[in-house]
Amino acid sequence: MKLVSVVFFAATLLLSLRIPVAGLLFPVFFGAAFGAYGVARSVVNRLDPLNDVPNGFRVFLASLGGYFVTLTRTFLLPSAGVLLLIGALYLNDEYQRRALSSLRAGKKGGTIALLGIDGSGKSSHSIFVARWLEGRGYMCTVMPFHRYLFVERIAAISSAGGSKAGDGNSFRFKRGGNPLRPVASLLDNLVLQISSSIGCRLEGRVIIYDRFIWSTYIKYKALGYPVKAISGLYLSPRPTSALVLNVPVEKSLQVIDERVSHIHYPKEILESERQEYLRIAKRGGYPVIDATAPFAQVQEEIESHLGRLFPRTGGARAG
Repeated sequence: MKLVSVVFFAATLLLSLRIPVAGLLFPVFFGAAFGAYGVARSVVNRLDPLNDVPNGFRVFLASLGGYFVTLTRTFLLPSAGVLLLIGALYLNDEYQRRALSSLRAGKKGGTIALLGIDGSGKSSHSIFVARWLEGRGYMCTVMPFHRYLFVERIAAISSAGGSKAGDGNSFRFKRGGNPLRPVASLLDNLVLQISSSIGCRLEGRVIIYDRFIWSTYIKYKALGYPVKAISGLYLSPRPTSALVLNVPVEKSLQVIDERVSHIHYPKEILESERQEYLRIAKRGGYPVIDATAPFAQVQEEIESHLGRLFPRTGGARAG
């Protein structure tokens, strides 16, 4: 399809130069004709008639780009034409098909952020939420937000808020660190959030974030890093839904003590984080769930909040 897109781009460009008055008609004609050809081929092969419509859309974009390149009175339109060609070359057919299928089924995806201090059950409930949503007919991905894309690779020039100590099986908190690290973490988290969630709503896919970009900001704020100036950038992304799993600090410390290779933050740091999560929940109107209740009860409450946003679809599993 990439070669086909380039051919239609060039054909529209040449035809538009020869017949400028009819230039805008070529993208419409080529896109509709290729789409009709795809529908006919799908019917002959006994496939979904709309199976090849995405390719018709790619041809339309490429042809429209070819027309825009001929409009040389301003720099903007030819530049847009090149971008349209790039879009036609790299627009994934499977993504378009999934988006079209979700649109026909009335299914919308989105993002879910599970928030809370260490030991509140975010990771465990993320896995169970994914299984529950898959049973309702959604494609799901669990995305841990405490793992960086590139910040750890530049750790040599940016020290963490916590440092290793002890016998190798535990970590003890140590204050200090490079003030540039929050900026690097912000860029890392933004890339992760955008790259993982782009198009998921149209595609009918659900991304479940174990922590969120807000969590990085809250951690740095609690550790005393100068993050006030960039707080707006940290807090501007919004998930489709967010839930705060609330536990007392004593419970958090108990869980952390049972883990291997986990940073041991002081009680006042964890309490500062907990209060910040509660403030975010209040401002955003997000549910706060008592995570000290039995696991099954907490999971049931999470599902009751999410059930309205992600109703059961036609592809749901029985039972």
